Amino acid sequence: MPPSAASTRSDLPAAYGPEADACLHAVAPALIEQVGPWVDAFYAQLRLLEGPANLLALFGEDDFAALACHQATHLRLLLDPASRADAVRVASMHAGRMHAMTGVPVAWLVRGTALLQDLMLRGLQRAAQTLDASSREAARLVLGQRLMQDLHDQVVAHQAVEAQQVDAMARLDDLLALGLAPPDLAAGALDALHELDGMAAVTLGRPDADGHLQFEVVRGDGFESYVRRVAQGRAQPVGVHADQAIGAGASGLAWRSGQPQHVVSYATDPRIAPWREEARALGIRSNVAIPLLDADGQPFAMVDLYAAWPGYFSAPMRRPLLGHVQRSLSLALSRGLAGSRVIPYQSRRLYRLGLESGALQMLMQPVVDLRSGLPVKCEALARLRETDGGRLIGPAEFLPAFDARQLLLLFELGLQQALAAQRAWAAQGLDLGVSINLPPQGLSDPAFVRVVQTQLHTSGVPPARLTLELLESGELGEATVREPLMARLQALGVQLAEDDLGSGYSSLLRLDSLAFDEVKIDQGLVRRATLAPQKALDFIRHLARLSQDLNIPVTVEGLETPGLIEAAALLGADFGQGWGIARPMPAAEIPAWAANWRLDLDPQQPRTALGAYAAYLLWEAQLGALAPWPDLLHRFVHVPCALGHYLAAQNLRGEALERARLAVLAAAPQGPASQAYSQARNTLRALLAAHVRQANGLPAG
Repeated sequence: MPPSAASTRSDLPAAYGPEADACLHAVAPALIEQVGPWVDAFYAQLRLLEGPANLLALFGEDDFAALACHQATHLRLLLDPASRADAVRVASMHAGRMHAMTGVPVAWLVRGTALLQDLMLRGLQRAAQTLDASSREAARLVLGQRLMQDLHDQVVAHQAVEAQQVDAMARLDDLLALGLAPPDLAAGALDALHELDGMAAVTLGRPDADGHLQFEVVRGDGFESYVRRVAQGRAQPVGVHADQAIGAGASGLAWRSGQPQHVVSYATDPRIAPWREEARALGIRSNVAIPLLDADGQPFAMVDLYAAWPGYFSAPMRRPLLGHVQRSLSLALSRGLAGSRVIPYQSRRLYRLGLESGALQMLMQPVVDLRSGLPVKCEALARLRETDGGRLIGPAEFLPAFDARQLLLLFELGLQQALAAQRAWAAQGLDLGVSINLPPQGLSDPAFVRVVQTQLHTSGVPPARLTLELLESGELGEATVREPLMARLQALGVQLAEDDLGSGYSSLLRLDSLAFDEVKIDQGLVRRATLAPQKALDFIRHLARLSQDLNIPVTVEGLETPGLIEAAALLGADFGQGWGIARPMPAAEIPAWAANWRLDLDPQQPRTALGAYAAYLLWEAQLGALAPWPDLLHRFVHVPCALGHYLAAQNLRGEALERARLAVLAAAPQGPASQAYSQARNTLRALLAAHVRQANGLPAG
């Protein structure tokens, strides 16, 4: 028998179960028949309230029909006497998440529940006219219980969505604290955002030269298919230029304004007409474009978030998340992305697939002893062969697309090929070492050390024949992690080389603080030698001297001409590497190259303009060292010099260069600090620089 209306609150009927079934059994059919009109009346009343009315206006016709259908289904579930508590709770939690994701605040949930309760009570009065007062009251209490439980569960779900957002922000902070490389940070950040309830896709991209936004990191399977269709010309791209129709969307506006821009509803926003049908097919209903800004406030990348619900990003609860994404990723990614090459998502995907499917080919470039002329080792240089068997892709193209996992795989596969090549050469009687680049992560991730240890054991190559070259780019991690890993590598017996010495201040700090067995002078310094020979040769001479003072052998990279080879040898470099010695080649070609290689240098008889300039700089340094001893200085000036031999061999006696050289010799006895010597020296340097440029086919001035 239904409970009495006089029951105390502690004796309220249960919302679900046999008692509730009995209370609702007589009135439920009539109430369920009224659900359609109730839903119409419910939304009609909501449209009279400013906030809910604005939200409902965002829904397109189809989306609103789906919303009303969902509301009707949910009401029928609440009215059904046979409904079970656990099933209704699941539905209520879903409704709460849906309301949170469409920007409905909790206060509106309470207001909406009150409207529904009023509609139900009026409907109950009509449906229960044949029931006694006690039965009507029991039905009213059960329905009230169900509505209150429904509201409670919706609020819990709403709060869970808010908590999930807080967790996502915390994950971003954790990623930032790890000091990850840009590819890993971007991937981790997009993963955290994509896992938010209701998120359909998340992307990071940058515009290309045509102003088309190239999505470089993508989360969301459906969106990946859209990116592929854009690449195939089957879908509209997203643009950033104001004079393009495709630049009218949120991404274009955000790029031009530097502020996040919203598409509150794809169904109703006229700006996104070029993508409306595409978005509908992908289940995208709203979007926010967040520009990442450099230190000058200029955009360098774009994070786009796409949601499965309209109004998702316009809710006040989303503002902290959007602001946090912009601030944190702008700061963390500006150094790695600003000014770097745009790599479209499809290219990134192909590079990664190529690495994992055997497209890696290590080419070998010889390194020779600049004193004996003998080859001593080869550097293994990574290339990826295009999937159609075409061109080889260099690391400048594919390395920025790799995250930590792919960098480790690249190192492992590359080391495997390099050690196999060393064994093959040794079997042919060619005793060459091999070197390979160790990315900066190699001294912060123990996995790289394990790879070296395993590969050395498997290959049987003596550890001393392997050199690991530490790249200049990137940080080396904390000393507490770095130093034990370096110690483990050195305990294995491998050689460690500082690569690109002179390319940055940090490389000089590393030379002073880390125990390297070899240094390599940055080829960027060398390549400028024909344009600004004085500066480039001074750099090489001083860096070589610095390294040798630390008892560390020096290799000069980028020796692409006989002049560069000769200059590096004269300035004291121990080893040389570059296209002027040998191009990178397959490992199988190294023995034939080595059999035919010869290096013919005479420090006293330079044969190139750059070599003559280098010889003169050494003469200047020797003159300066003798300044405290005038007698020795006087005798030194009269000793035949390498520059004089060069000018004679080039039939330049009597020319301006020879006259300038003689003027230097005449002024030298007055001392290197004298005004006469300084003027004569500067004149000779200027003429030598012009001569170097002319000898290399460049204008003298």
